[in-house]
Amino acid sequence: MQYQWWSARKKAGITRNLNPYSLRHFFASNCLSKGVPITDVAEWMGHSNINMTFKIYRHLMPASVGRAARLLNEGL
Repeated sequence: MQYQWWSARKKAGITRNLNPYSLRHFFASNCLSKGVPITDVAEWMGHSNINMTFKIYRHLMPASVGRAARLLNEGL
C-alpha cells in the first residue's frame, strides 16, 4: 500500500509528507469544523460511538454551545 500511496501522491503533485492517516484526520476535522453532525463523522470514521470522535476532535466544536444557546433563544 505504501508504494501505491507514494505513486498516487507523486502523480497528484503532492509534495507535503502526508500519509493516508493524515487525510483521514483532515477529512474529520473539516467535516466537524463545518458543522457536520458528530454522529455522522463518528460513523464514517468507524468509531463504535461518538465518545472517541469527541475526545479527538472536541477542540473543533467550541462554538456549538453558543449556537445551541442562540437556537434555544430564537425558539422562545
